Formats: sequence, structure tokens, C-alpha cells
Amino acid sequence: MKKSLVALAVLGAFAGAASAQSSVSIYGIADVWVGSVDNGAGSISKLDSGGLQASRLGFKGTEDLGGGLSAIFGLEAGLAMDTGTAGGLKFDRQSFVGFEGGFGQIIAGKVWSAYDDISAASFSGFDSAFSPEYFAFGSTSYSANPNNGFKYSSPTFGGISGAVSYALDENNAVDENTTAFHLKYAGGPIYVGAAYQEETAGATESKFTRVGASYDLGVAKLLGSFGQLKQTGGLKTTDYAFGVDVPLGSALTLGAGYARGKDNAAKGDEKRDAFGIVATYSLSKRTTAYAGYTTGDGKTAGVKTKELDQYAVGIRHTF
Repeated sequence: MKKSLVALAVLGAFAGAASAQSSVSIYGIADVWVGSVDNGAGSISKLDSGGLQASRLGFKGTEDLGGGLSAIFGLEAGLAMDTGTAGGLKFDRQSFVGFEGGFGQIIAGKVWSAYDDISAASFSGFDSAFSPEYFAFGSTSYSANPNNGFKYSSPTFGGISGAVSYALDENNAVDENTTAFHLKYAGGPIYVGAAYQEETAGATESKFTRVGASYDLGVAKLLGSFGQLKQTGGLKTTDYAFGVDVPLGSALTLGAGYARGKDNAAKGDEKRDAFGIVATYSLSKRTTAYAGYTTGDGKTAGVKTKELDQYAVGIRHTF
């Protein structure tokens, strides 16, 4: 009996050591908003998902392999909070496995491209329904998280880091591949990032360039970005944006931004302008209430071709 108890104790010790060397966690974002959207054909009232950030559910884990090397994995699915449904793929945002250590990180699967890492924010609501970039920019049609990808992210040296990603072409009938890289610096109040992505889809080649920067003055944070898309046939889109974040106390932040995009004659010669403003209020470390407004219009040869007028209030909870 004593031997059995000793054996159980030893097994328990080994199990505890093994579990201490690995971990799996669940995380996510639940974000929903209600408001009015007018695209020029009359306003509609709607309740939608992802006002500040896209709603998601994810699993991530790591295992210590010793010698400073770890195995890692990630599975993340997009969610529609208004309907309770997920995307067409079960883990449509990302699904990867890889290694990380002193050399950096290397992962394979469905991964976010190195270009997408430089999100060139113009204000606090950039990655949201209130972003003027989503309306004005013509260079946001890149493959953000292509399938069959590899990605290497370097460690940070003196505030400088970089990443490169490549998505394999698995279609013999059509030439399809995506290559991207970025380089960024973050130190003190300064952030600067630059990224490039090249995609081939059959006979069409698209080249995306993006530069973003921010400077935190303490009383306000200034942000700006510049981007360009060049495609086969001489098609080109150029866009830029700038904005400001102003903290108004410990919980309230007001952000505002302006964006402009312009297509060349070969692409239709359309000009788009948009302005957005958003207020966020932190109810806790995980829960944020927000309200925002976005307006914009597009014109070709002085004739209005598209417009947007929307406002909304919402809540985001992270876990």
C-alpha cells in the first residue's frame, strides 16, 4: 500500500512538472454595436458585430522544449455577434503551429501576413467601423491572412524588429502566391513602420506599400500613414491619412482622423475623402463602451459616385 502511494506521488510530481512546462489558454473579443448607416440609398438601422475590433474566439498554447526553445500553436475563428455564426472556415482568422526562442518566431499555416502587421493607424478607431480609411483607401484589398503560409518574426534589437511571410502557390492552373515583409521601430514616444506585399493571381500582379508613424506627446498622440497600390495594366491607387488620439482623463479617449484616396486615370480617376471620430470609455480593463461617427464621399470628374454617413454606439469585452 505504501509503495502504491509512493508511486502515485511520483507520477503526480511528473504530471505537475509537465503541466508547468506547457499551457493552453482561451481568449476572445465580443464586440457589438447598434446604429444607422446611409450609403446614399437611404439610411438603415442595424445591429452589427465588430465596432472597435472584429469579434473572435481563439485558442493558443505553448510548450517549453528546453534550451530556450518553445513549441507554439494558435487557432482563431471570426464570430458574428449579431447572428451567433462563425465564418465559412472554422478557424478563418488564423491557424498555425511553430517554434519561438532567442532567434525569434517561425510559424506555418494560415497566418497574418507581415504586411498586415503594420496597421498604419490614423486614430484609435482605425481597426473599426468608424475608420475613414475603410471608405477612402483603395489599397486595403490585400490578402491579410492567406492560406498555406510561412512567417518569420525577428526578435527586437534596440527597438527595431521585422518580419517576412510567404504563402505557397498550390494551384497548378493559376499562378497564386503572396510575399510580404515589414520593418518597424518602437522606442519611447516614437513608432515608425514600413511594409511591402506582392501578390500574384493569374495574370494580375498587385504591389502594396504602406508606411505608418505615430508620436505620443502625452497630452495627445499624433498618427499618420501613407500607402500605394500598383497593379498590372498601369492601375494605381495612392492614399494617406492622419489623426489624433486625445486622452480626456484616465478612462475616456477621443480619437479623430481624416483619410483620402485617389485612383489614377487607368483605374477610374476616383477621389475619396472621409472623416471619422470615436470616443472610447474604459469601464474596466476588459470592457469598453464607445460611440462614433463617420462620413465620406467619392467623386469622379466632380460627380459623386459613392457616399457614407454612419453613427453608432457599442460595447467591446475582451477575455
